[in-house]
Amino acid sequence: MDKVISSYLGIDITPQRTQAWLFDDHLGKYELLASGNSQTSSTKGLMEGIDGAVGQLEQKTDRLLWSRPGRFLIESEQTQSGLKGVGITLSIGKPIRVVLVGVSEKYSLEPLRRLVRFYNTEIVLEISLQNEPNFSAQLEKLTNTAFDLLVITGGVDGGPERSLRAMIGNIRLLVQLRGVTNRPQIVYAGNNALADYARSEIDAGEDLHLARNIQPESGREDLSLAATALMNAVRRLRLKEFPELQGLQGQSRVKLLPGEFARSRINQFLEQTQTNEKGVLQVHLEPDYAHAIAIRNNRRMGVWQNNHIDERIVTEILEQSDQPLDRGITAAYISNRIINPGYAADTIEEMSMELSWLCVRVRRLLVQMAELYSEFKYDPPIGLQDDYEPIMLSGNCFERLPSARHSFIVAQDGILPHGITTLVGDDHNLLTSLGVLAEFDDLLPVQIIDSDLFSGLATVINVDSSVTVEKKVLELEVDEGYDSLRDHYQVYKGELKRFETIPGNDLRVYLAPEPESDVGIGLRGLGGWLSAGPTRLGLVVDARGRPCYLPADDFARQELRRDWIWNLGAW
Repeated sequence: MDKVISSYLGIDITPQRTQAWLFDDHLGKYELLASGNSQTSSTKGLMEGIDGAVGQLEQKTDRLLWSRPGRFLIESEQTQSGLKGVGITLSIGKPIRVVLVGVSEKYSLEPLRRLVRFYNTEIVLEISLQNEPNFSAQLEKLTNTAFDLLVITGGVDGGPERSLRAMIGNIRLLVQLRGVTNRPQIVYAGNNALADYARSEIDAGEDLHLARNIQPESGREDLSLAATALMNAVRRLRLKEFPELQGLQGQSRVKLLPGEFARSRINQFLEQTQTNEKGVLQVHLEPDYAHAIAIRNNRRMGVWQNNHIDERIVTEILEQSDQPLDRGITAAYISNRIINPGYAADTIEEMSMELSWLCVRVRRLLVQMAELYSEFKYDPPIGLQDDYEPIMLSGNCFERLPSARHSFIVAQDGILPHGITTLVGDDHNLLTSLGVLAEFDDLLPVQIIDSDLFSGLATVINVDSSVTVEKKVLELEVDEGYDSLRDHYQVYKGELKRFETIPGNDLRVYLAPEPESDVGIGLRGLGGWLSAGPTRLGLVVDARGRPCYLPADDFARQELRRDWIWNLGAW
């Protein structure tokens, strides 16, 4: 009997392009067969981009994947080879206007901000039932505010119900006033004792999403209890925004997810399967937005940031640059990049602006994450204060950079990791799509992630030491194998030093830090053996300090930054 070959199609739609990937297991495990991409059309509709990307796959693989218009050719018999499922992720859409309603600021509204800012949202109104007990005033605020999504929580399970009951009544009146076609999505994540009452009273059908209480008992917050309900609400809003996709969503074995949710699913898988007791961090950069996801101790943290330019950002770019830049020219370049995402830097000065701008965006993104989550320890001068490995880098902005070294300097300077970590590039932009395809076969993302499609950028040793610049902080004993003599190297404060790795061989390194130096092994002065797998940049030792040592003089600072990049071979 012939082996049944299972194929799966992944599609991700972003504002600039639509990408498609075809995977199958014809060799006994899943692999990427082909990819295609097409420009996303703002005038012709999203189906135009899907048609172009899928059409490229059909040409490359000589397979018929869908019948136009818009019906995927999915094999319904599991005993037959063929396309077994299609996963579509939406990384496109206008900011969702959100109203937050909670009993109190600390125990309701603060958690709700963390919950909704994981997505591309704009909070347009917040109502604290403690501060605004007047029911008529609450209703007036709701009716006078244009919004797409309302999220309500408050009260521990079995706690007081009066204020929540009254607000549920106001939401019922609002739903009636706005009518079926203009009805907002509503997520209820409060006192579980009122869930059935909310369903019957609000009577909003599929536009009401009931979640378990995110504050089930005093002092305990669990946003995961509302994650699926909020994802369903966001998905319905995107389908209303792009109605041409509703026909695809209705097909058997076609799954559609918001891109934010799909990415988080893969990061949660990585955190659960690794044994290093570290968190997982992903930084996703697109021309018009950035998205960060951190998973630590099985807790999901995330924030979305839409791109913009202001005077403070220009100042930070000038401070980050390794070239003397004109302020006006820099502001004009960044503004042009925001308007024209496809523009490519073609001078040394423009490339310096580009790298500095991306670094500033990463830094600002993580600052927002730290503001939302007290357990995400990040401070711009000293960087991350907890261990994260791997750190995943994805998105069009990383993909467009000329080399791995450019991606490294953006990520390393923006994140400033702690201890020993590995930077990994998602060169094929697969992570988002793997998150939705996991719904069909969880072996698919496992086997693809374990393949060579994800490139290790570098293994990084971040040395934290209080000694002055040019003092020794670390000695390395490098064993390259082949029965060769071991080489010894010394690293001094202020250096960024690179050691190449050989494909197919791990680089064994003994770390002997100075008494004041912390290399992430546990205590200052504590060393040990490290095995660094082959990566594109190899092993990098960042001994620049936290905060990084930088001269006050502009020329000297720019020269030092150029030296760091030169050590990586970026230019």
